Amino acid sequence: MRFRVQNFRSLKEEQELSMVAGSLTDSSEAVTQVEGLNLGLLRAAAIYGANASGKTNVLKALAYMRGAVLNSQRQWPPEGPIPRNPFLLDAQSKSAGSFFEADVLTDGTRYSYGFVLNDHEIVREWLNAYPTSKRPNRKQMWFRRERRAFTFGKKLTGDNQAIERLTRPNSLFLSAAAQNNHEALLPIYRWFAERLTCLSRERHSLRQQTAEMCQDSRHKPLVLRMLKAADLGIIGLSVDEVDLFALPPGLDADQKAVAEEFFASLRKFVGRLSEEDERTLKSWEKRQALSLIHRSSSEAGVLLGEENESDGTLAFFGLLGPVLRALSSGGTICVDELDSSLHPLLVLEVVRLFNDPKLNPSAAQIIFTTHDTNVLDRSSLRRDQVWFTEKDDQGGTHLYPLTDFTTRKNENLERGYLQGRYGAIPFVGSTDLFSDTKQEGATE
Repeated sequence: MRFRVQNFRSLKEEQELSMVAGSLTDSSEAVTQVEGLNLGLLRAAAIYGANASGKTNVLKALAYMRGAVLNSQRQWPPEGPIPRNPFLLDAQSKSAGSFFEADVLTDGTRYSYGFVLNDHEIVREWLNAYPTSKRPNRKQMWFRRERRAFTFGKKLTGDNQAIERLTRPNSLFLSAAAQNNHEALLPIYRWFAERLTCLSRERHSLRQQTAEMCQDSRHKPLVLRMLKAADLGIIGLSVDEVDLFALPPGLDADQKAVAEEFFASLRKFVGRLSEEDERTLKSWEKRQALSLIHRSSSEAGVLLGEENESDGTLAFFGLLGPVLRALSSGGTICVDELDSSLHPLLVLEVVRLFNDPKLNPSAAQIIFTTHDTNVLDRSSLRRDQVWFTEKDDQGGTHLYPLTDFTTRKNENLERGYLQGRYGAIPFVGSTDLFSDTKQEGATE
């Protein structure tokens, strides 16, 4: 529903990204109406901005919050320091706490969860619940934390004191509770763990996820249908599992011993990795080798491996797994630079998938950064689905919606953005790098 952050990377002052729909009447299909709350939630949001304006940091902040919930109790060093990225361009922010808060809706309950942390400890942490089946705006305080002082509400059942004793000063109570199977807190934990997906620009592991989906007879036809619809010249696909740690034939006894010792050390190292790194490494251990069948003069087509595919084909294939999983089961997917290596029409098609309630019956959401101004076409996004980032003179990022501006009903949003009407564009100076050299040459 909403996400707020302060003092993280370039986000110095508190910034908010809201997925709550405004009062606009156009493109109502792009809004999910929530029973009991009398509000609608947007199915998509695009963030525009100049290079280095901080739009990626908005998604990184949400990914950081997810990582803290999942890993602070299990993965963060018990003696610290806490891994974080405060605003570095002034001394005060370096030592100040970083603030994160998210309002989410899951399993019929709205939660407001947040925390403040510095390099050494969790300064504050809180969770409020608003069960929509009762009074939708009636707040239930489930727990509050001021450093090591905890207060638990009457509605939070469970062995709270026992988990309080297990929670380190530099780990989140929610993280510790999930590790100890606190039943009442598992729904909000699972939202972060299972229903929030954050995709970076590096998408090699995504291809593995999509390839794994293709081993399921329920998903493979859908992936293939999407590839065919993208007009990539693909008529079929094949996925084979390859064990990269399998010992090659022909090794003598000494070589075999060295290889087995190396693999054993590597597997032992996996236990100390973060959850994401561990998942990535394990995906390589049992790798899915992808081959795509291309249309050719032969009726059967030609089978080509990944190494022969274009960046655009591989980028689109990698996105299909997370996108189709979200459309199937719901949740929120965040994609940095959705348009990376993709044709503008494919970007528009991905956005259309989420905005169409028939194709997105689970009300999944996509939040993405992009430079592709084609998506600003009014038939693709509502005005409250468009956000911008811009830096101030001190290097701090400001996040603001298009609805902050008065726009005409039929205004060309793409032209207005490129003309700087809404800010968030680079002010490009002279690119004649050789002007001084030319002038010097002319005087000699």
